[in-house]
Amino acid sequence: MDGPTVRISTRVGAHESPSSVIDAIKNLFPDFVCGNELNDSTFPREKSWIELQGDGGSMNTFLQALRDQRILDTGMDAMTMDSTNDSSLFRLSRQAAIVGKVGFILEGEACFGGHFEVMLEASNLLQWIEKSTFHEGRNHVPRTVGDGYGMEMDGTSREWNEKD
Repeated sequence: MDGPTVRISTRVGAHESPSSVIDAIKNLFPDFVCGNELNDSTFPREKSWIELQGDGGSMNTFLQALRDQRILDTGMDAMTMDSTNDSSLFRLSRQAAIVGKVGFILEGEACFGGHFEVMLEASNLLQWIEKSTFHEGRNHVPRTVGDGYGMEMDGTSREWNEKD
């Protein structure tokens, strides 16, 4: 199965540099192509906010960051919280992305430095996410999307122990 279609969007304030925001996004999604015409005009800008959106391209760098940070299960949980079998929406910290790290922002959380939204779309997307976040530990402690062992909606972990 090929990777999903990736759409990325964010709001950039008058006090922020659009090119710096795009650089942060490209640290996790290097194929990102902004669909807006941008110009880093001098401050103050006329508009308080501008919307940036575009095609995110491949998920490979993002998935490698999940592996490097050893947060594949967290990634699976966070990417599937607001999802259907064919689409998923999740938010990432722009501040973390500046240094190539993944920081998931849960619904209702404020994030210093702003965030960007990632929309994934593909047939059987949940199956793709599960396979893409697989790691050897799941051979010993199986995990699947929606198995009840993932994190709660507020990000806290669910406590569970295997019975002897």
